[in-house]
Amino acid sequence: MFDQFYQQASDQLKVSFLTAILEQDEQLKEKFINYYLKPSDKQLALTVTDQDDFILASKDLIKANLESIRFDELNLSDFVPTHNGYIQGYDALEQMAEEEISRIIGVHVAEVERYCSINHFDLAFLYMIGIYRACLEAKLNKEYYEVPEPTLTMLNVFENHLDSCLPIFKAIQIPEDQLFTIATVLFDQHNELEAKDSHFLLFFEACLYSLIHSGSEASILLDVIEEKNKATHLPWLYTELHRKTGGIESYEKSALKYYQSSVHVALDLLDLYKSTNSKKFRNIAKQLWDKGHFHHEFAELYFEVLNLDEDPDLYLEVTQYLIKRKFSKKHYKIIQKLMKEEGRMKYLRTLQNDHPAYITALCMEGKYSEARNHALLHTNRWNIVETMTPCLEHDPEQGIVVLAQKVEELLLNERGRNLYARVATILKVAREIPAIRSQTEVLINKIVYTNGRLSALKGELRIAGII
Repeated sequence: MFDQFYQQASDQLKVSFLTAILEQDEQLKEKFINYYLKPSDKQLALTVTDQDDFILASKDLIKANLESIRFDELNLSDFVPTHNGYIQGYDALEQMAEEEISRIIGVHVAEVERYCSINHFDLAFLYMIGIYRACLEAKLNKEYYEVPEPTLTMLNVFENHLDSCLPIFKAIQIPEDQLFTIATVLFDQHNELEAKDSHFLLFFEACLYSLIHSGSEASILLDVIEEKNKATHLPWLYTELHRKTGGIESYEKSALKYYQSSVHVALDLLDLYKSTNSKKFRNIAKQLWDKGHFHHEFAELYFEVLNLDEDPDLYLEVTQYLIKRKFSKKHYKIIQKLMKEEGRMKYLRTLQNDHPAYITALCMEGKYSEARNHALLHTNRWNIVETMTPCLEHDPEQGIVVLAQKVEELLLNERGRNLYARVATILKVAREIPAIRSQTEVLINKIVYTNGRLSALKGELRIAGII
């Protein structure tokens, strides 16, 4: 009876019945998800009979092309600079050498695009592996070494060319057996190269990801990654595939395994928690910071997102790191909030060699006399704007006295339009402070009168709009 009714029922009726049953049974939902994501048994689907032979033959051809470059035959008269201004001869030769490398690799990347255009996607990736291995093995003309790091240069050039292929990969729909083949061959090649090169899989990570358009495709690639034990080599790709196959919960579970080994995974996880769970954000940030991971990349993010009252010790460490990287008043105000005066004075001494930072911090602490004295000793033609600005802003009456002395010294002993431009800039800063506007006008007139023969100086003062 069932068979008779089932055969007679329309597909629409069957789907309606299935949907109604699924909505009522959580176990059936889980079974459907597992069925949907379970990859079918697949065999390699190769356009060529032996992928290793194809890779080696391609590699040998490309390697020979690269090694045929004669750097000694490069002619500077043929050089076309990419920007205005003088360029040293050796820099020009290095640029010409890189352009020749780029030309040759570009010819072979065009072959990758050709394979894609005729739907031989496996050959496109096999050929890319050949290019990569050629870059590793090619020995460029050593007698005329115009490229200081040839292997790195070749790989960087190759990577730049591959960027033009990504839109092609994103646009094509690769058959599932071809996707399985590409992933399998890439991971098998990694087994051969891992001892000599640790960046191989990461180099192709963006290319692999660009091929994924659906959950079923993500499942195929994820299955191969797990079968070949490559998750630790491709943590970002692995977590993103989990996002595509299992949603945010699956992504979060995988990201929590690998966020400490990948700056990209860590950033994505922090971005998730920034908007959904501040406690988890703080825990992840603290773990990463305490273990010394990604300080440079995330310090500013932590400063903006963390609450200094919830974890003041972490916030203080982050702020001190940012000040060491580049001093700012915004960051030093946090130091003033979180450190007692005795500790701050001790900390201040660590800034002494960064003269603008030290002077600014002294002014923020109200130690104007010490700031002026330090400015008198350490202001020069290069830092006059940065050292004198805080003195003028915090202690204008005495700051203008120091400025007059330093400008007089510099103009007496040094010359140069860059010096004059900086002098004009700091004089403009001083003139815009109401408390010392009249004193600044007197100083400007005195400078013009005393240095009337310096037409370049007057020109910079005119440009600054103060005469």
